[in-house]
Amino acid sequence: MRQWSGKPIDGQSVKEPTPTLTPFERAFAARRDDGFAQLGAGVLALGCETRTVPADYRWDGMKRGDDPAHPHGVFQATLDGWGAFERGGRRWTVGPGQAFFAVLPSRHVYFLPPESGRWSFFWFNTGHPWVVQRLAALAKAHPPVLALGAESRLWGLSRSFFERVCQRRFEDAFAEEGALIEWMLEFERHLHEQAHPRGARAAMLDELRAYTLQNLRRSFGIEEFARRQGRSRSHFSHVFKEATGLAPATHVLDVRLAEARRLLRASEAPLKEIAAATGFADANHFCKAFRRQYHQSPGAYRRHVS
Repeated sequence: MRQWSGKPIDGQSVKEPTPTLTPFERAFAARRDDGFAQLGAGVLALGCETRTVPADYRWDGMKRGDDPAHPHGVFQATLDGWGAFERGGRRWTVGPGQAFFAVLPSRHVYFLPPESGRWSFFWFNTGHPWVVQRLAALAKAHPPVLALGAESRLWGLSRSFFERVCQRRFEDAFAEEGALIEWMLEFERHLHEQAHPRGARAAMLDELRAYTLQNLRRSFGIEEFARRQGRSRSHFSHVFKEATGLAPATHVLDVRLAEARRLLRASEAPLKEIAAATGFADANHFCKAFRRQYHQSPGAYRRHVS
């Protein structure tokens, strides 16, 4: 988009196009004294660019000089025009309302194709170890290109984070790092909800949770619940995991342990009674499952909450 402004030439007023800047471009324009904004001690760099020459914009994830011992993560979202991302022999278009992410180094390429002619985008590049570790795990489980609607919480958080970095509005390095971690968690939530839409996920979780609560005192196999759905155990498990991102048995265990926590808070019942009331074989089995899940014993949990 462009606005028109008058400029006199030979005594006459004519109109020339002047660009209408996006919020990302305005924020970055105010900060680009050193070319790119830098977060903290090199933990994160970011930028906002428009590329129009295909020969000048091509990034190979294995040829950027990144150290495998100290990888980086990159997130890039399109503002206007479009670019391309390739990985594993597959090509994605990255247009308005879309973004991609990758870990460096890794085998991928992103570039401005000749048939596009224009790609405007903003990007983050971070070497924060915890964030990169999460991005690497997500890159194995999800496609590299995602929808990023302007009404999404991730878009709003990305814009806020970008502007605060460019305008140096963080109180200190701790606040900067906290905002980066908040963005990462929202990014992970966004991918999870795109892969497992909330409606279908909630319905399947609620149905299995209700059945578990109705049969809380006894142990049952997933094949029992699958038969009620008219499915085999393997088919139901596949459908459930596709919709929710969880194995059915994991969800059943989560429900049992949540009830056990409630009983630990609300009563003085011995552990063997709580184990029996929540479908565990005995107190020993209950304690092992509780410790694996919450990294403390049921007794320690009870003392803490009381």
